[in-house]
This record gives sequence, C-alpha cells and structure tokens, in this order.
Amino acid sequence: MAGDARPVDIGSFPELIHLAEEVRDTNRPRVLRCGDEDIAKLVPLGAATSGRRRRPKTAADYNAFLSSAGAWADVDIEAFLRANRESRDRSTRPAVEL
Repeated sequence: MAGDARPVDIGSFPELIHLAEEVRDTNRPRVLRCGDEDIAKLVPLGAATSGRRRRPKTAADYNAFLSSAGAWADVDIEAFLRANRESRDRSTRPAVEL
C-alpha cells in the first residue's frame, strides 16, 4: 500500500510537518478532518508497511517445532481418511420440517 502512494513534499507546510512528526514519534495514526467529514488518515510509515508485529522466535519455539516432526508417523492413514469421510457424510443438524 505504501508503495502505491505518491510522495508529497511538505517542506513548505510547517503545521503538516509538526503533525507528521507527532504521528511518527507517537507511532499512533491521526485522522484528518474537514468540518464533519473525515478525509484522510495519517499513519506512521512503519505501521503502514510492517503489518502484524511478531515476537522473535525463541529456542523453545524451535525445539517445539522440531519435536513435532514425525508425530503422525504411527497413524493409520487409511483408517484416518475413512473416518474423515464418514464424519463428513453424517449430518449432525436436526431435520428441517416444512
């Protein structure tokens, strides 16, 4: 989304510079309003491009992932698929009376 936006030089607009710096420093978006109408949203560039923040992976995360390898090795695949098919054919909803 940030790649689609065309840059605008705000060097000659001190109030806009102040507002943009406030948004950057607080890392909180602001809505630009004209009268009763919201016309634009000013968001920090990092928030607009980074998406969801993820916590860094820990050694415990990697160990948990590696310990799951082969966890389904002793599962009878044919029995699993058969039970899966049967459960999809079975309706758990009550019959509809018209």
